[in-house]
Amino acid sequence: MSVKYGMVLDLDRCIGCYACIVACKMTYGTRQGVNYNGVKPVEWGQYPDAHQRFVLTMCMHCDDPACRSVCPTGATYKAENGMVLVDYDKCIGCGYCISACPYGQRYLIRDQEINWPGHVQPYEEESAKRRYVAEKCVFCSGRVAAGAAPACTVHCPGQCRIFGDVNDPESVISKYIKDNNARQVPGTSLYYVLPAGMAPEFLPAAYEVPAFVTAKSAGATVGKVALGASVAAVLGSLIASRRGGKENE
Repeated sequence: MSVKYGMVLDLDRCIGCYACIVACKMTYGTRQGVNYNGVKPVEWGQYPDAHQRFVLTMCMHCDDPACRSVCPTGATYKAENGMVLVDYDKCIGCGYCISACPYGQRYLIRDQEINWPGHVQPYEEESAKRRYVAEKCVFCSGRVAAGAAPACTVHCPGQCRIFGDVNDPESVISKYIKDNNARQVPGTSLYYVLPAGMAPEFLPAAYEVPAFVTAKSAGATVGKVALGASVAAVLGSLIASRRGGKENE
């Protein structure tokens, strides 16, 4: 069976320290306000039975990502291992993928925003080269290809992020999913472990293709059919004309 990477986010172990955000930012040098990982505090209940936890968000690496469908250049693509990746050399910064992402996990980079104008810091060297592109979490594909784990999983002190091959029943992540009753967000590569008493409604919703993407696809299909019919009509007319010409000779 082929490899399919996924990630478990155990919210019962998350302490809201933001180490995942910092690790990712230091790895990719993302600009101010651009965080591939998110930490959202949520609360439920009332005193003396009030509770607070943190919902972790990131690119969901969807099974059939709309961002890929709307990309006009093929810059966004899905690897055989399940990762949704971006080829920055092909990206033209049109922003279609950002509008198509139902989870708001893509970022359009236009300007060279650095913390100290005129002085690119070591951790900004990589991102400073990226302009007019759409960025997102890529499951640290480069690190994974080199045999390492995603940076956010390595630096999580609560060890609440588990990454691996969900198609391998003997993998750490597969066993963790089974032993901890992790919930998969339908249509994505992410799984969540909920703390006791926490409602599933706090989690990202099941994947749905945005309405405008569906309409765009339908329009494209109609357009192709119409174009095909037009071409067939023209060819038919040309053939008929040639036959008529031969009969009149």
